[in-house]
Amino acid sequence: MIVSASNKHLEQILFIERASFSKPWTEYHFKSDLNNKISMNWVFLKNDQAVGYLFGWHVMDEYHLNNIAVAEPFRGTGIGVHLLNNMELHLKEIEVKSVFLEVSSSNLPARKLYEKMSFLPKGERKDYYTKGDDAVLYTLEF
Repeated sequence: MIVSASNKHLEQILFIERASFSKPWTEYHFKSDLNNKISMNWVFLKNDQAVGYLFGWHVMDEYHLNNIAVAEPFRGTGIGVHLLNNMELHLKEIEVKSVFLEVSSSNLPARKLYEKMSFLPKGERKDYYTKGDDAVLYTLEF
């Protein structure tokens, strides 16, 4: 089940985040996004526990997908696809025209997922994450 993310999910989100990324978002970052009026954020619940999340910002007719992760035991089970489909459904309802994101060029599982979901690579940011770790820019147009 997918629901809007809230502060009650924060501990579980932080656990997934810290296990997923070498440079994870901080608690402050998530709290800030949860209280930001332009943020649209969701969690995937299994047995009332957050096992995946998607965070992003809605600005005019665009959405910037800032962060998505799935707990390690649940990766490859379709939760990422469900989160992205849910995002797309909600964004189309409010007439968003495009979604943007950056992903590490070395994060091949994420890139494969985005391309499966019809995101197109549109550019690159050299050394975006760290020296030698470039970002690939992806766009999804509705």
